[in-house]
Amino acid sequence: MTKSDKLSSGKNAMLYHNVRVTAHVLRFIDAIALAGPSLAAWFAGANAGLWPVESWNAALVFAAAQMVAFVMLASRLHVYHPRRTEDLPVELFVLFEVALYATGVGAFAALAFASNVSAQASLWGFVSGTAVLLGLRIAMRLAIRRARRLGGDERVWLVVGCNARAAEIAAEVLRNPHYGIRIEEVVDVAGGEACNTPMPEGVKLSVLPDVDAFRQLVSTRVIDEVVVTLPMRSRYDTISRILEMCSDAGISVKLRPEAFETSGYSTEVSLVGSIPMVTHYNGPANYGHLFLKRVVDVIGSAAGLLLLFPFFAIVGLLVKLDSPGPVFFRQTRVGLHGRHFEMVKFRSMVKDAPKLREAGAVTNERDGTAFKIRNDSRITRVGRWLRKYHVDELPQLWNVLVGDMSLVGPRPLPVKEAHGNEWWQRRRLTMPPGLTCLWQLEDDPKIPFREWMELDMRYIDSWSLWLDFKLIARTFATVLRGNGW
Repeated sequence: MTKSDKLSSGKNAMLYHNVRVTAHVLRFIDAIALAGPSLAAWFAGANAGLWPVESWNAALVFAAAQMVAFVMLASRLHVYHPRRTEDLPVELFVLFEVALYATGVGAFAALAFASNVSAQASLWGFVSGTAVLLGLRIAMRLAIRRARRLGGDERVWLVVGCNARAAEIAAEVLRNPHYGIRIEEVVDVAGGEACNTPMPEGVKLSVLPDVDAFRQLVSTRVIDEVVVTLPMRSRYDTISRILEMCSDAGISVKLRPEAFETSGYSTEVSLVGSIPMVTHYNGPANYGHLFLKRVVDVIGSAAGLLLLFPFFAIVGLLVKLDSPGPVFFRQTRVGLHGRHFEMVKFRSMVKDAPKLREAGAVTNERDGTAFKIRNDSRITRVGRWLRKYHVDELPQLWNVLVGDMSLVGPRPLPVKEAHGNEWWQRRRLTMPPGLTCLWQLEDDPKIPFREWMELDMRYIDSWSLWLDFKLIARTFATVLRGNGW
């Protein structure tokens, strides 16, 4: 390393150190940036006659509580972790969210401990404070990014592993110079498969004879972080040795969390008490949208049950008069992650229909494990009409209301049919079962079972609230065509 390189590295290290130290006090700077303009806006509005001048006590309580709440919430939500490689809009949204919560705490404190509280003043305080907070953050990030593009605040990475993951990381770093990351080298450790993966232009690649050579390499280079992309399963011992060496030398290590990578899986890190665990999961992961889906389910099912109650009474009477037996048919179905629940329908068959099926008196017309017959002799006269227009399914609004089902989702199968599915089809249980779904809207009761399952998978993989609303709207048209059986 030349003298100029050493001086440059020293300057970069000092800048990096200063940025890291400043990050710890940044939460207090941001709290002042939020509360200061909020207080100023409150007093300016009072002087302009928008709200009482006497509200200055409320203003002081509001600003103090807002500032304290911001610091506490930001610390609790880990807002000020390193965001070098994160997108700026993500950071701005997180800051906006914390500012909103802190403002709510401030308004509550002002209402509880002061008089003459103005909702308009609180709103203007939030708007002005948040505008200054986000504006300062944008300016700060732009300045830091410019410095990083010019070589300041530089972090030096050593990537271990010659594979597609290493090439992907190197390409990502090169595409984003504002990360302030320089890849010193990509090295592989002999003992694994031959390296046939080309690295991006400008990235040096070499192969170490053994893991002990890694120690010598690190000891002679300026390395801030080691990024390990070696396959965990086949190179576990090598990775463990690298972690031990880096730990002894005080060098941080980045590892991709996919210890056992599987296509289609997502990963998150969580705690079991104080024990960190890596969770691999499949299916929708936007819990905010899933919560809204549940809200729609509760409101929709409750409204449906209230509006249809007179109709349910008439249908129940017709079912009772048409054939002996109960009005409702209850059957155990398989729901979310294999949970069993009792699904309720209007009875459309004779009282002893399940016994007749077990006795072999009827023959299935569906492929796979599903069971369905168009001209089933067990169906009653009223039941045939109920099935034609899917009226027999409407009592499942109760299952939706209590949480066993959703308005939209894969249709729940009986226990015997669900257990007979192929293993890959079990993924349909990662979403709550629904009253309607994609395959029902195909309007073809004889759709092949495998295609039915594939449609369920397509729904899970492409799920969104907007998709649910579209399927609910299309369901009404399907019902009116009367092709059910």
